[in-house]
Amino acid sequence: MTKPEFRRFSITLRALEVIAIRDLSPRMRRISLAGSQLGCFTRDGIDFPAFESPGPDDHVKLFLPDPASGILSLPVQGDGRLHWPENPPVISREYTPRGFDPAAGRLDLDFVLHGHGVAGAWAARARIGDRLHLGGPRASMVVPKADRYLLLGDETAIPAIANWLEMLPADADATAHILIAHESARIPLASEAAVAVNWHLAEAAHTDALATLAAAEPISPSSFVWAGAERGTIARLRETLERSGVAEHQMRLSNYWTAAQI
Repeated sequence: MTKPEFRRFSITLRALEVIAIRDLSPRMRRISLAGSQLGCFTRDGIDFPAFESPGPDDHVKLFLPDPASGILSLPVQGDGRLHWPENPPVISREYTPRGFDPAAGRLDLDFVLHGHGVAGAWAARARIGDRLHLGGPRASMVVPKADRYLLLGDETAIPAIANWLEMLPADADATAHILIAHESARIPLASEAAVAVNWHLAEAAHTDALATLAAAEPISPSSFVWAGAERGTIARLRETLERSGVAEHQMRLSNYWTAAQI
């Protein structure tokens, strides 16, 4: 396989507006955003580039109001970067763009509605016309060329896995394993490639499920592995892949969240 190619971007703070809300399942909500700042725009005499998100697992930072006080603290735009104030602190969460249509000026984000978390709570309350500020992505990984793709994740990784499946070449061979807490979390996933999508009922936090699933898959030097899940789950998956001889350039593993310590 070829080593992944990365594109780098200047980070721009953008103010957007909610234009559509649709529940994909009882556990996932799609919120569509639009606004002139998705395109090239000028602010305070400075020209900013149009939004780009060419990769399947890009990340943007969403800036959210404090759930207790309602105060929204935003970073200050610098030259290609953002500066973070300390008081009040900025509250942000990272999300994968689910779809971006530059011609329509529309950006889609999918949120898991799990009843907790500042971003999920915002999405549950969101209304048409609400404003949302975001920054990024900082970098984007172009889909690498590989003979086989193995995609692994929990419910939080469904948007990225959906992107992967849509972006794979039609002649690709791919297998996806997705951990879900409830059957209701299943959503249709489309691809032009030959794809086997497997849904598994499993507890997402601190589980060996992804490592076990990966160990049962044939992974050759020409394969590529992508995964997104809870931090402890990803750590165990990485250990399993490394023991199996999977090279670092053959995998991209993302810590999407951290289980609360009791």
